[in-house]
Amino acid sequence: MRTVVGVFGSLAQAEETARDLENLGIPNANISIVAGNDANRHQEYLEKAKRASTSAGAAAVSGASTGGGFGLIAGLIVLAIPGVGPIIAGGALATLLTGLGIGAASGGLIAAFREMGISHEEAPVYEEAVRRGAVMLAAQVNDSMERDAVGIMERHGARHLRDEIDTWKDAGWRGPRADPHPYVFDDTIRSHEIPEADELPEKPGRAAPAD
Repeated sequence: MRTVVGVFGSLAQAEETARDLENLGIPNANISIVAGNDANRHQEYLEKAKRASTSAGAAAVSGASTGGGFGLIAGLIVLAIPGVGPIIAGGALATLLTGLGIGAASGGLIAAFREMGISHEEAPVYEEAVRRGAVMLAAQVNDSMERDAVGIMERHGARHLRDEIDTWKDAGWRGPRADPHPYVFDDTIRSHEIPEADELPEKPGRAAPAD
């Protein structure tokens, strides 16, 4: 299994992406979402999604879409993560955070991301994006679905975090470590192969899609 990650600017984009991932055949249980929610920045959309869940008529009035990833959005829960602040989370990641109590531990989101198969180098980058209000969508997929899952995220406008790193650093972010791995910022959308113990990747960068 591989974990494919995309970072988006809105819950609407993430919802549409989740719907298409489910249509691809990825189970809902394999899809996770997390978003920074400082100052309740996503509250309006969350309220629309919850109203829309009651009837198709409410969905038409609210402007929130239905089907597929809609259930994931409507089921988001509110959490507070040390070092990150208020977030909303859904899917497997929410289960992980609440079931294992990671939100109360020093590892915060980074520990949860690593549990999902995201690398040590990249986890702090995604955490920083969430802290700044971005919406992160992660899907655990079979090798045969990886290429299509990446394509879906790209079509829905996943952000290129490498374009934002300099801005973050100007605002005081020091990066994942003093000497970050050179390929940490190569791609916003990346597939992470869950490694065996003591196994290193053959080469940096996005894992090659399965044939």
